[in-house]
Amino acid sequence: MLLLLITLEQTSLVYPPFGHTMGIHRGTPSYLALLTGIKLVVSRTEGIWAVKFPFLDNPKTFADDDELTVFAVNSGNDQIIYNIGFTGLGMYGYSGVRDSALWNPCGITGDLSGNVFVVDRNNNRVVKLLFDGEKLLYKKSIGKFGILEGYFNDPVQVSETDEGEIFVTDRLNNRVQVFDTTGKYLREIKGLVRPTGVFARSSKDRFYRLKKDYLYVIDNGKQRINLLTTYGTPIRSVEYTEIGLDSARFEYIATDFYGQVYITDSKNHCIHIFDPELNYLTSFGHKGKGDGEFLYPRGITIWRRFGQVFVLDSWSVQYFWVGVDGWLRDIRPSRFKPGNGTTIYYFTTQPCRARINIFGKDGKLVKRLFWSHYLKPGKHYIVWDGTDRHGKYVPPGEYTIEIKLTPLYSSRRFLKKILKGVVECIQ
Repeated sequence: MLLLLITLEQTSLVYPPFGHTMGIHRGTPSYLALLTGIKLVVSRTEGIWAVKFPFLDNPKTFADDDELTVFAVNSGNDQIIYNIGFTGLGMYGYSGVRDSALWNPCGITGDLSGNVFVVDRNNNRVVKLLFDGEKLLYKKSIGKFGILEGYFNDPVQVSETDEGEIFVTDRLNNRVQVFDTTGKYLREIKGLVRPTGVFARSSKDRFYRLKKDYLYVIDNGKQRINLLTTYGTPIRSVEYTEIGLDSARFEYIATDFYGQVYITDSKNHCIHIFDPELNYLTSFGHKGKGDGEFLYPRGITIWRRFGQVFVLDSWSVQYFWVGVDGWLRDIRPSRFKPGNGTTIYYFTTQPCRARINIFGKDGKLVKRLFWSHYLKPGKHYIVWDGTDRHGKYVPPGEYTIEIKLTPLYSSRRFLKKILKGVVECIQ
């Protein structure tokens, strides 16, 4: 049996087409300085958050719907960096312990009304800011050092649902605390071991097909991923060894419209992708500064409406679209007799459209075997009984099985993942 991947590179994440970004899909300090005239000194990047604010949207056109505001935490310099349109750059933050200062900021999140929440780690609090379209303005601080409700001992990351619940990992208190957007304490989730990463989703969130209240938490030395309800009921935990790793350092979490879970790993310089129930699917990227490569990736954010993905590593921010990847696992038997048929086993990494066709050696279509508008990710198989489109058994000879996978996001306009395998019908 011959297996042929027409698209050889990884395509779980893909760069946008040239017309969308003019070929620019990575931002570095030197590039941003050239674009904006502002010199940046990047030191220890952390969280990132992207959003389309309604008050920056032009309701008369759809052309600007994918133009986002992106906030990135430059932790070593105690600041937040964000874009103002395409060519402007803003910064917030100065080092210190005053209410409006930051000291080792980490996780960042917010909502459509302009609220921005950032974990001020060394000050043991969450700082609430307001974005007015040009500037970040200090509003209040939530919490202080301690072990009581609403107090923190080494907070790390923060996540907000569309219902206005703020989830904060409280590492040395071994819990996640939940607040409303005013800073009012709501509840705590225990049973965790020094949690760091957090991502919460509500069944009422916009652009979220999976109508479940899920909470994802990284704990246990950044080597375990937990799935719980937003009230703390455990559902599943996954250790790094369960996905075939010798070691790991899980950092930040994001989900897409279909509930797929994306987790950065600074130890292995990649992004791990899971389904909503934490079944492992694939990993994307490896160490380096080239396309599809990362150096100690940390922050990740996904604007779920269009599948726009931003990944922040130690020296740059990269911009991707959610794609789809897949591979032929096997075709058994590869040589079959008329009437016996063969079974096609394949794997997909994201929800997609799928089409399977059978072609003869002359390239003509023999049979349309399968078509799906929505195929879930994971393992699949289908049987070809050896008949053509008229229901007659095919004559002896070689036949090509072609699987075409098309993403469900914006990348569907230019990405088609094609997998091919050759089988033989014998007398």
